[in-house]
Amino acid sequence: MRLVVSGGGTGGHFFPALALLEEARRKGIETLYVGAVRGIENRLRDMIPSESLFLNVYPLRGVSLKERLRSVKGFLNSFFELRSRIGEDFRSLIFGGYVSVPLGTVTLLRRKPLFVHEQNSVPSSTNRLFSLTARKVFITFEYTRRFFRGDHVIKTGLPVRREILETKISRESAREILGFDPSSPVFLFMGGSQGAKFVNSLGADFARRTGVQTLIISGERDYQRVKDMVKGLTRVKVFPFRTDMGVVYSAVDVAVVRAGSSTLTEISLFGIPALMIPYPFAVGDHQYYNAKEIEEMGGGFVLRQEEATTEKVIGLVDRIVGDHRTMSERIRRFANPEASRIILKEIAEEVL
Repeated sequence: MRLVVSGGGTGGHFFPALALLEEARRKGIETLYVGAVRGIENRLRDMIPSESLFLNVYPLRGVSLKERLRSVKGFLNSFFELRSRIGEDFRSLIFGGYVSVPLGTVTLLRRKPLFVHEQNSVPSSTNRLFSLTARKVFITFEYTRRFFRGDHVIKTGLPVRREILETKISRESAREILGFDPSSPVFLFMGGSQGAKFVNSLGADFARRTGVQTLIISGERDYQRVKDMVKGLTRVKVFPFRTDMGVVYSAVDVAVVRAGSSTLTEISLFGIPALMIPYPFAVGDHQYYNAKEIEEMGGGFVLRQEEATTEKVIGLVDRIVGDHRTMSERIRRFANPEASRIILKEIAEEVL
C-alpha cells in the first residue's frame, strides 16, 4: 500500500507536504505526490523525493466565470488522469488547496482511507469539505478545533523539512555566511515564499532609520525595487529567495513577518520572537488568528497592516529586544519537530 500526498499551489501547502514526503522516504514508505502544473511545486519538482504527478488544475474561488469554467474542465480531466494512475491499494493525505480536490474526490469514490492536514488556524474550504469523511484531521493551531469536532482531530503541528530541522550552525557562523558582521544582531523582514511588498518596504525604511543589520527576503517580483530602496546601505542584505532557510534562521535575532503557518513554525523552532503583520486579505483572516496564538503564548506581537507604520515597528521590535530571552523561550513551545513522524504513525495505525 502506498501513501498519496497532495498539497500545493503555494509554499504554504507545498513545503509541509514536502517535509512529510521526506520523512516517509526515510521510513521506506512508498509515496506518490500530486501537485499542480501551475504551482510552486512544479518549479521545485527536483526537491520532491518521490514519484510525482502534476495536474492541470486551477483555483475556483475569486476568479471570473470564464476561469471557473476552465477550473471545472481542469478538475474533470485531472480526476480521470489521477484515477488511471493511482492504482487500487492506497491511502491519501491532503494538505489543502485546489490541487487537493482531485485526490480527495478519487479517494472518497474508491472508499479508501482519507486524512487531512490543516496548516492554518482557520481551515480552507477544501479541508472543511473533506474533513467530513476523513479518518483523522491533523491540525497546527489550537484555534482550529472549533471548526473540526470529534476525537479524530489531533494537534500534530506542522511538518518541517529535514534540512531545516537538522541545521547545526552557530549564530556567528550563519551571519558570516550571509555576509553580516558576526558580532551584531540581525533583523529579518520576510513576507513568505512569494514575498510581500508591504513588508519589504517596511524593512527598507526600518534599516535606513535604525542602521542595524537587516536581512530582507523580498521574493522574486519585488527584488529589484527593494535593492534600489536600500542602495548605499552597507548593513542591509536583500535576497529574492533562499533555500538554506536553516542558515537564515540561525543568523536572526528578531523577525518581522507575515503570519503564514510555515513561517511561524520555522521561526519558533529556532526561538526567534516575532512582530507579525498578518496578510489582511487572507481567507477567513486566518493569518491574524495564526499570529494571535503566538502572541498569547508570549512569543511575539501582532500588528495589523493598516496600523503598521515604521515608528510602531521600531517600537515593538525594541520591546522584543528588551525581553528577548523570555519571548524566545515562549515561541519555541509552538512548533513540534516530530510532526511528520507523528502523522505517519497515526496514518499507519488507522489503516491497520
